[in-house]
Amino acid sequence: MKHLFLISLFLHTHSGSWFSNTDYPSVDLMTVRLAPWPINLQRVIYYTDTCYAFQFRDQAAMNAVTIKTMDIYNLDQLKYFEMGLSSLKKGSNGDVAEFSDYSIKRVDKKKNDIWYILSYDGAVTNFQQPEANRMIFIINNLIKGQN
Repeated sequence: MKHLFLISLFLHTHSGSWFSNTDYPSVDLMTVRLAPWPINLQRVIYYTDTCYAFQFRDQAAMNAVTIKTMDIYNLDQLKYFEMGLSSLKKGSNGDVAEFSDYSIKRVDKKKNDIWYILSYDGAVTNFQQPEANRMIFIINNLIKGQN
């Protein structure tokens, strides 16, 4: 009897952790940039909801490989991300698109060399205009596909 009590106590305390570590299906929509500093856009299916996520290697951590996942909870927020990139593309050096969880800053290095710095939760990555154009293109296609 004592063993049954201990088994039920063990199952009760550990059963929650067995079910909370569920991996939700994700689909890579686009690889913006490959290693050593990868950036990926993913679609994550969570029960009946669809979320999006940018995964990138934190460039602030030089001595370790730290992959950060920036969650975007719906297509509307992804559209705002695209609008931020599009407006920065038309902007000038030093312009910043501030959002509640992240920011994107435009940094012009030379005459035609445009870079963007994405900051999220203490992590930082950068990308150039061709990579931003790819993100804008795929996000616009996702938005068109939903309408």
